[in-house]
Amino acid sequence: MRLCFDRPNYPRTSRWYCLDILCWLEDKQANMICYIKHHRADATSTNHLTVSLQLDSQTSEMGRSPRSQCSGDGAITCSVTLHASDVSFSLVVSGSLNDHSLLAPDMHINVHQLYKPHPPVNLHYNVSTEGEVIFEWSDSPTSRYPLNYEIRYFIQHFSQTLEVLKVQHPWVALSSLSFGGRYVVQVRSQRLREPLAWSDWSQPFYLALDVSYIPTEVLTRPGDEATVYGVLHNHGWAASEVVWMLNGQVIPESQYKVVNTRVSAVTVRSKDPGFDTLMCCLSWGEKYKCSIAYAKVYTEGLFDANITCQSDQRLRDDSMTCKWNKSAWAVVRFLYRYEGSYPSLLIKMCEEIPHEERSMAQMGEESLSGVEECPDGAGDFRECTLRGLSLFSCYRVWLVVEGGHGKVRSLPVFVSPVENVKPSPPSDLTAVTWPNKTLSTMWKRPYLPVYHLQYELRYVASQEVADLQWKIFGPVSEPWAAVLVQDPCVQYKVEVRCRRFEGSGYWSDWSESHISSVYSSKAPMMGPDFWRVIQEDNAGNFTNVTLLFKPIPAADPERCVLGLVVLHQASGGAVWSDDIDLGSFYTFHWKEDVHTITVMSHNSLGSSGKNSNLTLVRQPKRRCVRWFRAVANATCVSLSWALVSEQPSPFSFVIEWVELKEVAGLDGSLAGSIEWLRVPPTTRELQVCRMFTALLCLTYTVYLVKCFRNQP
Repeated sequence: MRLCFDRPNYPRTSRWYCLDILCWLEDKQANMICYIKHHRADATSTNHLTVSLQLDSQTSEMGRSPRSQCSGDGAITCSVTLHASDVSFSLVVSGSLNDHSLLAPDMHINVHQLYKPHPPVNLHYNVSTEGEVIFEWSDSPTSRYPLNYEIRYFIQHFSQTLEVLKVQHPWVALSSLSFGGRYVVQVRSQRLREPLAWSDWSQPFYLALDVSYIPTEVLTRPGDEATVYGVLHNHGWAASEVVWMLNGQVIPESQYKVVNTRVSAVTVRSKDPGFDTLMCCLSWGEKYKCSIAYAKVYTEGLFDANITCQSDQRLRDDSMTCKWNKSAWAVVRFLYRYEGSYPSLLIKMCEEIPHEERSMAQMGEESLSGVEECPDGAGDFRECTLRGLSLFSCYRVWLVVEGGHGKVRSLPVFVSPVENVKPSPPSDLTAVTWPNKTLSTMWKRPYLPVYHLQYELRYVASQEVADLQWKIFGPVSEPWAAVLVQDPCVQYKVEVRCRRFEGSGYWSDWSESHISSVYSSKAPMMGPDFWRVIQEDNAGNFTNVTLLFKPIPAADPERCVLGLVVLHQASGGAVWSDDIDLGSFYTFHWKEDVHTITVMSHNSLGSSGKNSNLTLVRQPKRRCVRWFRAVANATCVSLSWALVSEQPSPFSFVIEWVELKEVAGLDGSLAGSIEWLRVPPTTRELQVCRMFTALLCLTYTVYLVKCFRNQP
């Protein structure tokens, strides 16, 4: 509005002074905001303006009318508080311009005239076959007056490309958009007959022009044909070169049609109900270059979404999680409805719902009364957790594909939480391996569910790869099991799970792993036989010694060996020990002049009393073997040797060899593994028979072990 002030003492030509005033209400009607400007002021104006706003209404108390005073150069913004019950009021504007007083007549204003419009909603666009982009929008549901609009658009991150258009209808054709940019589009509105403040800008709409589809969505029926046009905004693409794809699979060219150089069409026939994606791509050698945009094809009918529901007792007693399959990029709503509870005699269990009711549900004819939706709302997710359910109730669940006008939906499934329980896993698992080759296990059943459970046990030797070697035992109906195993001296990793004993339901997760204990009534009698491999350090500061162990022979099951103890005694009186697991080798640093090693077996009751030992001495070794021969055939190697002297008598011989095998894929390179064998002191000939191959190379060495110190 424009207010003109009468200044009586001024000449006739400058007696009147006018201000442009634009006022509007905040959303909550707490304040009225006014923007006041001299109607002839420009950016260089230095006119100093002081304005006082006063509201007079019937709800104002005597002498308590709301007032606000503001000042500025050329233009100012003022705010004055309203009473919540005000429907109309009088606005009194007074002030001064460059110290000359101003006074305007009272203005009677209705509150409804000052409401600031809400921004438009539902921005969307369509494309013509000529490539023209037409933007459309809707007025806010609260709008009650005719409006005009402003639309602005710019390339994201390049606001200097901003374009603004004014229109008086809720659509506009944009012909200046180009391929490659991602545009941001917004619209705002203003009352047409009483132009007050503009609304805020709408939520941004993002648009990337690559390929547009006409129509963007198709609703069809199984067996019917549907035609979709693809408009190419990229002038580097030609309609004759495009490839159409349905759900990622190439459609035969016989279904294409070239409309013009920039438009291609395809005709498809849907076979089954559901949701499909249709994309227009460019052939790119042996591959395809596709845009993100795609057309949506909805085919009416009921499809199988393979809905499965599971009540997880670890979460909540009143919750159930349902999962399903769906087409890629489909937005779905997951719906469910309470059908009744049991064991009431008046209400049926899920299995007892009459065939007629199930048939009506499959035909989509059920009433929508009482239908509830997944709390997550519609989306592209594939599971939903429902809470607040009754464990002993029956529910009908199904999917509705958004955009399918309620005609594209899944077959309904009838489920009951109690029939689909996934229990918590058992706990407090214990396991013992007994001398009679029995693995005995016990566990504690979960607190819920309350009905009878069945169990499965899986076990594997603790040194094996569990994922590949698990063995399953069961199901059993009691919370214990006894399993026969081959070796009573082996520890086993054990896990157990459970499910409902009768009826439907799910297996629980496997319980936490437990390593079994091995029962022994006596300590081991003897330690393992072992040999050594010596390797000098390059710097000469120490020597690496690797002990190679022979497997401990199967002995009395009451003397199981669970590990080894390596006892070190070095020059200077130093003594220490290492506890190691059962294995094939053990490495340590040898730094002293004399180092003696003793290896003992142990279990929970103690260590072995009869053990092998080995003494390492840093001194030149004398030649003991006069000659050594090896003759090989396809399966065996014959070894023979003679000693320089038979005195002193040897304690034993050790035959050591290296097996060299070609490593696959490494151009004939060889990898070696050390093998060894202890031979009695009277032996001078020996045959070593193995599964040799043509690629096997053997390097043999014979060591003489003296009887008086066990020293090689």
